[in-house]
Amino acid sequence: MVTFTKKISFLRSVFGQCELDRKQQNGIFVCPECGSGTGKKKFYINLDTWQCHCWSCGLKGRTVLSILKKHGTREDIEKFVSYSGIKKNNNQIDLDSDQDIQKIRLPEEFLLLADNQRSIDPDVRACIRYLMSRGVSERDLWRYRLGTAKSGRFKRRIIIPSFDMSGDLNFFVTRCIDPGIRRKYINSNVNKKNIVFNEIDIDWSSEIVLVEGPFDMMKSGINSTCILGSALRDDYLLFSRIVSRCTPVILALDSDMKEKEQKIAKLLSSYGCQVKIIDLGGFSDVGSMTKEDFRNRRKNAQAWDPSHLLKMKIGAIRSGSLL
Repeated sequence: MVTFTKKISFLRSVFGQCELDRKQQNGIFVCPECGSGTGKKKFYINLDTWQCHCWSCGLKGRTVLSILKKHGTREDIEKFVSYSGIKKNNNQIDLDSDQDIQKIRLPEEFLLLADNQRSIDPDVRACIRYLMSRGVSERDLWRYRLGTAKSGRFKRRIIIPSFDMSGDLNFFVTRCIDPGIRRKYINSNVNKKNIVFNEIDIDWSSEIVLVEGPFDMMKSGINSTCILGSALRDDYLLFSRIVSRCTPVILALDSDMKEKEQKIAKLLSSYGCQVKIIDLGGFSDVGSMTKEDFRNRRKNAQAWDPSHLLKMKIGAIRSGSLL
């Protein structure tokens, strides 16, 4: 693993002197595109992910590799590749390629539901009714930027977009509103381990709630995100974000995922993070709760310790089984 000190030393050798933001999450440099004459530091590089963005001219990259191809030397690029673990093709680096930047777009037919609450289109109205039936408020329509499409493969589907820390789209989830459809969910073709769902809304200095899916997230309130399933491993960007800041975590996975929930709690705890677990009681998942139900259960969240995993394993032993 490349140490924090090595990263800073490397970036300073390429972009010059830097400052650190108050969370020590980003290095702030003079932008190589627009700031060389002004000396003003507005070029941010995330020290976990290498993602970069200039808040002055808009220069950005999924990693700094795209910037090094334009402003750095081959030696800079070689060193960055060795630090970041980006794979080469046939031991060569394509200096003309932007393959390190994975770009996605919302469907062309995307329609923001908050702006279309009085639509006369029956499919749009059906989407709004579906959301209201699941406890999604008008405020949630705006906050989570929920949409749909009037035509195409995403017609009569709720589209839930996700944005990274820079405000760029990094993922979207779609959910069919009609029963009996074989594929309830159709999502963007992005590896979910490389994104944090709606990181734009997250404060890493405060306790964060982790749930499974976007509809669970809408019930769990501010400073929550979904892991888009039931797995969270140490090679996930979300995991890196949490442990690099020792962010306290509350886990609220579905009731049938208790073993996985315990494993995630154990892994986060092994990195020094405080972990609590919410007892869902008779609910199958957070999405089936009201927001008030969740708030009440969050108040009673229990701090995790290794004995919980042992108790769960003992509870799972059937009578007459051999250890």
